[in-house]
Amino acid sequence: MTKPRLLLIDDDKNALNGLVKILTHDGYSVSGVLSGYEALNLLSRKNFDIIITDMKLPGMGGLSLIHEIRKKEVSAAIVVITAYSSVKTAVEAIKCGADDYLTKPINLEELHVVLEKLWERQQLIAQNHILREKLKDKYKSFELVGSTLQMQQIFHMIEDVAPSTASILILGETGTGKELIANAIYSRSERASMPFVALHCAALSEGVLESELFGHEKGAFTGAVQSRKGRFEMADGGTLFLDEVGEMSLKVQVKLLRVLEKGEFERVGGEKTLKVDVRLIAATNRDLEKEVSEGRFREDLFYRLNVITIHLPSLRERRDDIPILSNFFVIKYAKKYKKEIDGFAPEAMEALCAYHWPGNVRELENVVERAIVLCKKNMISVDHLPKNIIPVKEDVSTIKIPLGTSLKEAEKEIIQKTLQMAQGSKREAAKILGISSRKIEYKVKEWS
Repeated sequence: MTKPRLLLIDDDKNALNGLVKILTHDGYSVSGVLSGYEALNLLSRKNFDIIITDMKLPGMGGLSLIHEIRKKEVSAAIVVITAYSSVKTAVEAIKCGADDYLTKPINLEELHVVLEKLWERQQLIAQNHILREKLKDKYKSFELVGSTLQMQQIFHMIEDVAPSTASILILGETGTGKELIANAIYSRSERASMPFVALHCAALSEGVLESELFGHEKGAFTGAVQSRKGRFEMADGGTLFLDEVGEMSLKVQVKLLRVLEKGEFERVGGEKTLKVDVRLIAATNRDLEKEVSEGRFREDLFYRLNVITIHLPSLRERRDDIPILSNFFVIKYAKKYKKEIDGFAPEAMEALCAYHWPGNVRELENVVERAIVLCKKNMISVDHLPKNIIPVKEDVSTIKIPLGTSLKEAEKEIIQKTLQMAQGSKREAAKILGISSRKIEYKVKEWS
């Protein structure tokens, strides 16, 4: 594992040389200087990951040095060392841009802990930067983000099918981004200058859906006080996107099939036949082939819709996209709420990647927005995530043994759990149980 490049600043030459020697021996790449001016000169020529500086320096004090470093937009983390253990000194340094502080005399164990923590954070920020760079592609404006093979294949499919006028069926679970795909296809089509009209079929009753699609004439039904265009007329020359098309009744399916076959229809309550030129993109979370076999969806309509099919994977099927999607939403909502957020702490990202995401990308977006709203620091931690996202850690300090378990099985369970708690140490487990380590060795051998 790589270690950070360190810059040490201390006017005490002996102390400086001693610390440089120790940290170099521990595997760090270390440079040491005796003043703030030397440090700034070196920083103009060389990059460092972490800067460790004494607060009391000749000519330029620690606070002034931190201010100058941050003014130059140096990305290195800064640790200050002070002989004064007052909180006031540390708070001043952190307000100026320091990331952490230590007091003299330096505790080497504490120093290593601080260096490891800051280096982990620096690497995470670098990874987030790489992920953000990946987001700068031609699909960003549509919030279509993904580097997995499945998504790259879909992006290629969008490019291939967009110029045609063929009907497209997008299949995928709720929350996977079917309308985003439809928008991306439309924007790359020759109809991009014409209307894009969307309708969610599942939210409407049969009568309302028929009126929304085909329009109605004045007096066609109670409340129809004037004639009204339907979505097909609104989309004439452009693209109509029907979401959850599998929810349509068979009666509406018949009228939809006619439009697709002949490009004509009548408004509800009307006799005049209207003609339209509309490209249809439909989407559903249902298995339409199963719906056809069970008589709930017309077979002829299915084949009309299914000229080109795009299968949108669930988030569970593209887990490698979770970090890049999460960071995309961080950028989006940090900007919306005017916050400076660098990304996710490692344990938070681990929780996101481990979760099963029944609500898919939409659920992930909601979780990230919530985290941004709650986050008061520059890094999202597990504390900012909903409880159901965070993995429940097994409690090895307690054992539940059901009534009726034999003594032999109970003994095995107790010894195995104690070994787990003792991280495999037979001696430590024996000490906890008040038995000899030889007996544990005998039992383990008996079970193997």
